[in-house]
Amino acid sequence: MHRATFQPGELIFREGDESSDAYWILSGRVEISIETAQGRNVLTTLEEGEIFGEMGMIDDLPRAATARALTATEVDVVNERDFHYEVLRDEARLLPYLDMLFERLRSTNAMLRAELARRRTSDLIAPTDGKTEGAPMTPAPHAVESGAITIASTERSANFHPHGLREKIGKFPFRIGRQMEHEGLSGFGRVDLAVPDHRPFSVSRGHCLIERKGGTYVVRDCGSRLGTIVNGTPLGAEATETSAPLKRGENRLVLGTPESRHEYILTLA
Repeated sequence: MHRATFQPGELIFREGDESSDAYWILSGRVEISIETAQGRNVLTTLEEGEIFGEMGMIDDLPRAATARALTATEVDVVNERDFHYEVLRDEARLLPYLDMLFERLRSTNAMLRAELARRRTSDLIAPTDGKTEGAPMTPAPHAVESGAITIASTERSANFHPHGLREKIGKFPFRIGRQMEHEGLSGFGRVDLAVPDHRPFSVSRGHCLIERKGGTYVVRDCGSRLGTIVNGTPLGAEATETSAPLKRGENRLVLGTPESRHEYILTLA
């Protein structure tokens, strides 16, 4: 393993490049994106402690996405031998990697369920004028760039936060999940906000996250059992979408069904 540094805006690798290494972020932020017919689509932003590029190394296939440093970034460059001996056999690195891997699997499953839901919805709509297009999507609220997001409990969620909850979010992605019943049990899911809950649970262990995509902020359901609701828009579970943008000002977040008492206000300043 050796270390490398990248300056803000510098490419680490490009979609389609040959792949032989993975990267473990020691400091800084990295943007992962793909090129589409509509232009560049930012998939996620990664930070300290996260690994990327390992699937191309394992599969020996060209890079499926582009990685670019957003800030001054330092990484450990991991080759296949390093990955097996320095990551898979080192508990301090293996557990965070498994957390991230399971999060990716949950997100992939959520996107698959959303695609199946869209197809079912499309099949239920009668063709018009010889076309088989589905119902038009409701335009998403315009998301704006901002420097601060605050999450706060509401009257509905007050029983779970007797002292009140008000927390400024400055790290992205910001993960929200259920507080584990047994202290020290991670449940293979990293969370930045552990939400108390009781049976029957409304909040999944890795429920949703808030992430930054370019100049926008979105909430993404991470494959939760009951889904997430943002400003009335259902995400995940049986919904047709897995993410929704935040608008400037107050945004209403519900973890679970519309009847869930886990309601929070996300304020985008």
